[in-house]
Amino acid sequence: MTPTSGQAKPVKPAYRALAAVVVVLLGGCGAYVRPLTAAQAARALPRRPFTAVWAAYSHRLVPALPPLEVRPHEGLTPAAAAVWAVVADPDLRAARSAGGIAQAQLLAAGLLPNPVFSLSAGLPISGLGLTDAFRAALSLPIRALVTRPARVAAARARLRRVDLTLAWQAWQVALHAKDDVYQLGLLARERGVLHTEIGDLRRQVALLARGERARVVTAGVRQAALLALRHAQLEALQVAALYRLKLLALKGLLGLKPGEVLRFAPQDNRRFRAPVDRRALFAGLAQRRLDLVALRAGYRAPSAAVRVAVLGEFPPLALGINRARDTTDVNTIGADLSVALPIFNHNQGAVAIAQATRRSLLRTYAARLADARLKIAELITSLHAARREIRARRQVVRTLVHLEGLYRQALAEHAIDALVYYQLAARLTRERLQEIATAARLDQLGVALETESGWFELPKAPP
Repeated sequence: MTPTSGQAKPVKPAYRALAAVVVVLLGGCGAYVRPLTAAQAARALPRRPFTAVWAAYSHRLVPALPPLEVRPHEGLTPAAAAVWAVVADPDLRAARSAGGIAQAQLLAAGLLPNPVFSLSAGLPISGLGLTDAFRAALSLPIRALVTRPARVAAARARLRRVDLTLAWQAWQVALHAKDDVYQLGLLARERGVLHTEIGDLRRQVALLARGERARVVTAGVRQAALLALRHAQLEALQVAALYRLKLLALKGLLGLKPGEVLRFAPQDNRRFRAPVDRRALFAGLAQRRLDLVALRAGYRAPSAAVRVAVLGEFPPLALGINRARDTTDVNTIGADLSVALPIFNHNQGAVAIAQATRRSLLRTYAARLADARLKIAELITSLHAARREIRARRQVVRTLVHLEGLYRQALAEHAIDALVYYQLAARLTRERLQEIATAARLDQLGVALETESGWFELPKAPP
């Protein structure tokens, strides 16, 4: 019997349920995000002064960094620059923000699959249908539940690797900032030597000019002094340009603007002169080097991924219940079971990829560890050579200082040519600059050894 037009149709509740499902789905969609603006970019990396709070924060980011007492009025030290760079470097701050992706992946790995609800309706358009038909079903995928523990373990290992990789990047930035401060101090020493030399030569040129006008000094003597002055000024310009570039690079690591002023504390120029303990550098290397620790954590991630892939061989299976009514007004309730037959693909490709990734990480770890040991040995050898070179250059400078005094006396007595004297004086200046440059290389080697060994302060060799 067909319902009359004045009667309410029994399918309306089904339509209302379908409309409700649509509303729920639309409500779960993500909100629209406006395009990125310059103001948002300016607010993304807010400026903060270097404080004790930041120093403590850097120690949490990279535990290898020592706790530091902040004394801004005493000037910036190499250790303070290292700590400052860890928390202020814009690239590091952006990398740490990107590290939130791994945290989100861990969240995604632990989420349970959504149940699947389906609803269908049928309207009879011919025959003797008694009512409209409908079918409602609710099902849940099973394989995702089976692989969830392994997926969570793999995501946690990946998150640990990302955190350690960021810490290793921060460690390198910290030591880079430390090296910049050492190099700026040595460049300042070079500027001091050249400034003193230029001042002496200017006084000599002025004195010789007066002697030339009085006809007691020849023009060649004054020109020789003037040539030495021009060479010293040229070297001073080169050192000043290098100092400015190095200072700009340091300000970039510290998150400062180019025009901001930095004050530096006096440096200990004998920082890397003492022999280091070679055995201490090799002992525990795999536990100190954050990149090696990250690779070990990354190795656990593919191991868990292999387990995920093996569990993924469990065929896709969905269980559910359904409620239905046909056009003859027969109501039924039942269960659904759907399974994919693993004939062509039983996840063997994912298993092979995970196993190959694990083998690759193992070999990468072994190669990185061997390379770290080799670099440490090379740096120690270079440190020994630089120390010997510094001692030799000091002897050369002492000899030239003594010889310059003799030549100065001979020039005053008109016993030697002025050009010979000023050539010797220029050589003395160059040797002093070379001594400072060798000390700079010694500091660079020391910081590089700290970077490669995972030590912030190199362990001294036993007496």
